[in-house]
Amino acid sequence: MKISAAIVLLAFSLDGASAKAMPLYQPHRISYEELVMNKGYGTESFMEALSSVGLITVNGIPGYAHQRNDALLRLHGCSLESKAALSHKFEDGTIRRTMATHTIPGPGGAQSISHDSDACASFDAASKTLRSTVADVTAAFGKSLGDSISLEKPLLETEDGMYAFGGFADAVENGEHLEHFHSYQRPVDSVQDEKTIEFHTDQGLFIAFTPGLMVDSQDNIIETQSSSGFHIELQDGTHAFVDFQDDDLVFMLGDGVNQIINPKIQDEGKKLRATPHALSIPNHKEDE
Repeated sequence: MKISAAIVLLAFSLDGASAKAMPLYQPHRISYEELVMNKGYGTESFMEALSSVGLITVNGIPGYAHQRNDALLRLHGCSLESKAALSHKFEDGTIRRTMATHTIPGPGGAQSISHDSDACASFDAASKTLRSTVADVTAAFGKSLGDSISLEKPLLETEDGMYAFGGFADAVENGEHLEHFHSYQRPVDSVQDEKTIEFHTDQGLFIAFTPGLMVDSQDNIIETQSSSGFHIELQDGTHAFVDFQDDDLVFMLGDGVNQIINPKIQDEGKKLRATPHALSIPNHKEDE
């Protein structure tokens, strides 16, 4: 079983008409301490956010903000040099470069990023610490959500029938985690009003991702507003930008909850919601 975990590079300020046209959504936040101590699970606000929106953020994670900056500052250079980087050009002209890896359960664990350049060796070293932290928080999120819902067992089985996942936390702990690091660059002459990625829901149970970071060619962080070009569709159909903070780790539910989790929820419990979302990358200079 594969559970997506995506880590994204760039944050984008909301200057211009498109930013003013949408409201700013404040996500439900839970502290890392509350999550680990299981103080947040089962609370009305925690489950309401996941059932009505499908997105929460975790903050106050020890060392996370520094680890995020350290890894993402090194990503763009690696993605430009590495033969392993996957490049895709969107219709609005944005180029996305992706470094992909994964973590497998049991021996082997987190797989390394390609070391085909000095920049990638530096990025791999920095990203390992971040990936480890994200894995710990992801496990805590899986346990908290698993403790909040009553599910029929087994939740699902492997194709060969050799292993049965007992519940949500078991699936998170023993599933394969896909990890994608994305770098986005949009030319200054592209059409600003066009979305880079249209509204959609992700596959898998959920993704965990960092708010983006905008950097220049000298690996300097460029200050932006607290929100980004990431926006979601709320339950009433309203489109809203999400007001992320720098130390947020975001958890967003995917279509896997509709396919796997919701049909197994017992006792008339609240169904979880996969979050429709889109991305609009603002124009920025060639060295950003």
